[in-house]
Amino acid sequence: MDRYIGLDVHATSCTLTVVGPSGRKLSSQVLETNGQLLIEAIRAIAHPRHLCFEEGIQSAWLHELLSPHVDELVVVHSTKRRSQKSDASDALALAQDLRQGNIEAMVFKAPTRFTRLRELVRVHSMIVQDATRTQCRIKALFRGRGIATVGKSVYNVTERQTWLSKLPESTQSVAGFLYTQLEANQQLKKEVERNLIAELHHYPISRVLQTCPGLGPIRTARLLSIVITPHRFRTAKSAFRR
Repeated sequence: MDRYIGLDVHATSCTLTVVGPSGRKLSSQVLETNGQLLIEAIRAIAHPRHLCFEEGIQSAWLHELLSPHVDELVVVHSTKRRSQKSDASDALALAQDLRQGNIEAMVFKAPTRFTRLRELVRVHSMIVQDATRTQCRIKALFRGRGIATVGKSVYNVTERQTWLSKLPESTQSVAGFLYTQLEANQQLKKEVERNLIAELHHYPISRVLQTCPGLGPIRTARLLSIVITPHRFRTAKSAFRR
């Protein structure tokens, strides 16, 4: 008899609810967000096991951890439910949606493919965002003193003292801290990009993709880390829809 399992995941606890093929709730429990405890709870449920949980920061880890212990694992996009929200009701709704076939779109997961490349792409994106944020803060500091900062010369090391001299002494030290942060971000960005490109070269498909106009190593790495495989799409049109 099939068992449909809904798992509502949070940072410190998970609610696990099991329903049978008729829709009757068979059990519900709250567990610590601990890999071994979750495996033991899943393995205590009779086969065939069908598991469903929502996409989130821990979904890749949970997919890798629990997929060997279930007959089917489905990851779905987070949805807003009209009924009163609680961890128990969310877990039950996930189990019932899976049982009734109400899953409209599943989230593709392949946590063991391009693992290091994907992590490098993720940290590279964060560093680029940090550098951009620091640049915006530097320009905002000058604008706050009525100093126009058109273009990128305000970031150049060779022109830094000229720009700093336009600020009052009380503000120059603050601007210096932001410049130091920007330099650190830029240096770290270069180091991550070296590692990213070295990791990308481990995959022969990257050389093929880089023959396409506009696809350099960084964009190719991002593309690989997102798409993973073209076989995840049923047709070419469905690939563009996603």
